[in-house]
Amino acid sequence: MADEAAKKLDSIDDIQEDVVEADNLPVNTRTGTIKRILSYKVIVVLVILTVVINGVGVAYYSVGRGDNTNSGTEHDLGNYHFLADLSEKGQIAAADFQLHIAVIEDVGQEAYRRLHNRKFRVQQDIEELLRQAHSGDFTDPTLGELKRRIQARINETLEMRAIADVIITDLKLSGGKLEAKPPTETTESMPWVEDSST
Repeated sequence: MADEAAKKLDSIDDIQEDVVEADNLPVNTRTGTIKRILSYKVIVVLVILTVVINGVGVAYYSVGRGDNTNSGTEHDLGNYHFLADLSEKGQIAAADFQLHIAVIEDVGQEAYRRLHNRKFRVQQDIEELLRQAHSGDFTDPTLGELKRRIQARINETLEMRAIADVIITDLKLSGGKLEAKPPTETTESMPWVEDSST
């Protein structure tokens, strides 16, 4: 037991010598080691804190926005068909297309509620608008005027400015009757040549 006590004293003496040696080190060396250890720990803590804060922010944003099926900005209104008036002599006789709308985000929930409550009125208004349309409305590559009228009519039906854009997809156009120009009358002489018989 005395041997064990002597060993403990020797180990305590060794520790004290290490402490005395550390006390004898220049101040810059001791603080440099402490700064390295602390800066490493501070960096690790800051990185972990940043990851946690960003994770909370993303989670809050996701929950706040929600992934509700009605909260998307685009909505399908179905398939539509345009048939040109028989008396109209345009290049387009018929058109089939899929109609979608993009809803303004600020009024999204209210717009979807009204759209759901008035879906048959909206459908009827679009069909009426297509009966009033002309084949020339479908010759515009962007269909800009037709889209503008559809947007205005839906906004009017919903009684609010809710539609940001009208999107037409799967457009299939059928050609109309192309009228042949009447042939020009031919004469024996060219129009700029004078008749020499008189």
